[in-house]
Amino acid sequence: MALTREHFSLNTLQWITVGLGDATGEPGEVGWEFDLSTFLPKQPRILDQVREAGYGGVMLEVLPTQTLQSYARVVADSGLRLSPGYVHIGLPEEFGRDHSGDREAHFRWFDGIRRRAEETLFMGLDRVFLAADMAPGRPRIDVAAAVGHEFDRDRLDRVANIIGEASEVLTAEGVTPALHNHVGTWIETEAEYDHVLQAVPSSLLAAGPDIGHLAWTGVDVVAWVAAHAGRISDLHVKDMDLGIAAASRATHTPYFDVMGQRFFLEPGLGDVPIAEALAQLPGDFAGDVIIEVDKPSMEPFESAKASWAWIAENYPEAS
Repeated sequence: MALTREHFSLNTLQWITVGLGDATGEPGEVGWEFDLSTFLPKQPRILDQVREAGYGGVMLEVLPTQTLQSYARVVADSGLRLSPGYVHIGLPEEFGRDHSGDREAHFRWFDGIRRRAEETLFMGLDRVFLAADMAPGRPRIDVAAAVGHEFDRDRLDRVANIIGEASEVLTAEGVTPALHNHVGTWIETEAEYDHVLQAVPSSLLAAGPDIGHLAWTGVDVVAWVAAHAGRISDLHVKDMDLGIAAASRATHTPYFDVMGQRFFLEPGLGDVPIAEALAQLPGDFAGDVIIEVDKPSMEPFESAKASWAWIAENYPEAS
């Protein structure tokens, strides 16, 4: 079965990365509104616009300011189906924690993973994207993005171990994790992504790539998807200006300085061979393809509509 429009859903990043207030497009400008109580009344209107843009699905994102029951009502009212959400896990030592000899502290390190499993199952899903954490102050954010800056094999092995433990927690709850790469994290480059996939058995961990972030690091995403197609459960796609990506790799550039340019683009407006990469998925692919525009090149609702127009142009309705 080839991909149809019903495989696609939207992450609502368009509405939350334009900044807290009006965006001016200045380099480095970014804002996240999910954590604020003022975002609660906006959520239903945003989901209505997702549906009006053409989408039948949206990525699961329970706000920290709402209960599961409240979120379920908002989603039900929108008429949208949900696609897998996202959870990340960090290394304890990078947060000033030493779990050696403290089994209780190490167990509690995965509380957020267990909560995301609970949210996923409550909302009727059984898959989630799993990533290394991304926090300001890290060298791949503040110094050099997309080049594997300050690579350390021992640290990568520790990341693989904690991803493996998180995968065990999720699978024990009946949720399949899919490893998600992201520029700015310790799983950034193709070699790092493949290393973790090789370190954690496929029985515990699927692949859930962001092909835009892979392309940012210079990866041939068509070849990568073809090589990993059998392990991919779901994926994120985005477009971008690969000229800016190449320039950011040639000269060390902080993450948000790249993001502050007209870098992230709606599908079809940039250089990432999205359709060619998706064509490498198995014919019976049953996962979700989540459109994600990390920072829109136009007003959020227009961005969502432009993204759907690309889907409608390239993929048929389900028969």
